[in-house]
Amino acid sequence: MTTGLSLRGEFPVTEDWAYLNHATHGPFSRRTSAAVARVAEAFSCPPTMDNRAREEAIVRARENVAALVGGDPNRVAFVGNLGDAMGLCAAGIDWRAGDNVVIPRDEFPSVVYAFLNLQDKGVTVRFVDKDANGYTDLSRIAEAIDRRTRALVISHVEFMDGFRNDLAAIGRLAQERGVLSIVDATQSMGSLPIDARGTGIDVLAAHGYKWLMASYGFGPIHFSRRAIEQIRPVYVGRLSVNKGFEDLDYALDWREGALRFQTGGINWFALAAFNASAELIRAADPVQTERHTLALLDRLVSGLTERGYRITSSLEPEKRSPIISFTAGYREADAALVARLAARKVAVSLRGRGVRVSPYFYNNDEDVERLLAAAGE
Repeated sequence: MTTGLSLRGEFPVTEDWAYLNHATHGPFSRRTSAAVARVAEAFSCPPTMDNRAREEAIVRARENVAALVGGDPNRVAFVGNLGDAMGLCAAGIDWRAGDNVVIPRDEFPSVVYAFLNLQDKGVTVRFVDKDANGYTDLSRIAEAIDRRTRALVISHVEFMDGFRNDLAAIGRLAQERGVLSIVDATQSMGSLPIDARGTGIDVLAAHGYKWLMASYGFGPIHFSRRAIEQIRPVYVGRLSVNKGFEDLDYALDWREGALRFQTGGINWFALAAFNASAELIRAADPVQTERHTLALLDRLVSGLTERGYRITSSLEPEKRSPIISFTAGYREADAALVARLAARKVAVSLRGRGVRVSPYFYNNDEDVERLLAAAGE
């Protein structure tokens, strides 16, 4: 079986860097760069371009997304980014004045804005405060849902500190209360095992430039059957309907499943990047990736604690993810450490709860030791 570490040589960034910043940007592998280059070469001579390859890339991408989320390829659509995905959902629900949507505080901004933009329809966003430790509490979210709540919008893994919300519990809560569950999976798709069918999540959306290593302009979405029934297409193109581009009767004969949410030409470059990267992600296996990254983070937590740093992420097993944050005690010291690490070619990021570290399947103990060495200075 292929292991993540056996794929390390696929990533040129490892030649110089201890790259521990996948929650910010996912680096291209050699095969991903080559796949994008092939598309660029094809565009240099349109008369010889193989348009069938583009159609095959779309089919393959749907299959790859479905495999990564435990879903159905026919329920996969693509948009340009996470904000587009949230906008599609927010605009497509049949709201009534007085309805509300429930969202935890400190969510990623692109998760929130599309729903705040519904104020002119009389829709209210109910922000749910964190618990005493600063973490999301699903019992508080359940208390905030009432008979006028139409959607629960939440991240699977939170961007600030990697707190992992329970998808199965979210799915159950949403189904019991008759609301749509709309989940940002940007920080988990690829890095953690996901079971869309088993958890019953209605919408799983992500941006492709982090753990999916597909760069910008690529936002995969997986819909449940009831989400497809309840979310109306609000921007439409020739790919949304069962007609060819030369059929001019303009019948709104929607395509089956999530294909109705597809408007026009999909970013072929991003599709090529995603498919090449997805092959590596699937070969590494998200189940094994989770086990591997958590072992690396265990080593990191132990070393940081010995050096006097405080872990600001939850260490409860069911709340952990491949993202962890820590602090030296105040922001200026954290910022200085991030700069010192960058000077030593160790890539991390500074976020609201301190220094954020996010390894992937090809990282190794040496990468962690490079971070700890700099942190101990």
